[in-house]
Amino acid sequence: MTGTARDTRLGVGALIALPIVCCVGLSLLVVAGLGVAAVAWIGGLALGMVALAVAVILVAVRARRRGAASRAPQERRNR
Repeated sequence: MTGTARDTRLGVGALIALPIVCCVGLSLLVVAGLGVAAVAWIGGLALGMVALAVAVILVAVRARRRGAASRAPQERRNR
């Protein structure tokens, strides 16, 4: 049986690089998580501001219509 022996041992360089790669990868995951959290916060704030603006506009339009509707009968009586 003729077979070649393979060297399955990890080299010293791989053992040294493993913790470095792991720490870099972990920090990249943390930064990516913080980036997603920041985008979620900013998106939530923007959506809240848009919803508030729409609510204020709707309240103003409704108040204006009520004011116009309450003045209309008085104007008809005065004619």
